[in-house]
Amino acid sequence: MNLTLKLFLIILLLFQFILIVRVVKLKKLSMKYGSFWIFLLILMLIVVIFPELIISLSKLFGFEAPSNMVFLLGFFFLFYVIFILTISISIQNNKIKLLIEEVSFLKEKENSNGKKR
Repeated sequence: MNLTLKLFLIILLLFQFILIVRVVKLKKLSMKYGSFWIFLLILMLIVVIFPELIISLSKLFGFEAPSNMVFLLGFFFLFYVIFILTISISIQNNKIKLLIEEVSFLKEKENSNGKKR
């Protein structure tokens, strides 16, 4: 990997880091998810600075080409993100259901108190 490409990728990663920090500051992304993305950026920075690391690991695990290992890791990463988002949606659905039940209970209680007067 030549120096120009490395510098370009490092600048892109820095831009992405600034974007993530900004979105977290604006409270559009929770720190929990922001820290996950920052961790991923650090991993990507390590790979950009030391590309021979991916080459060595791909040879160690028996991949034909380093790009095959990168694609497989990307696939597993996306699978993990989808899994985490599915869990988050499930938790939110349960909270919404509970909130609807509580509001319905309070409305029923208010209606019954109003009728007794």
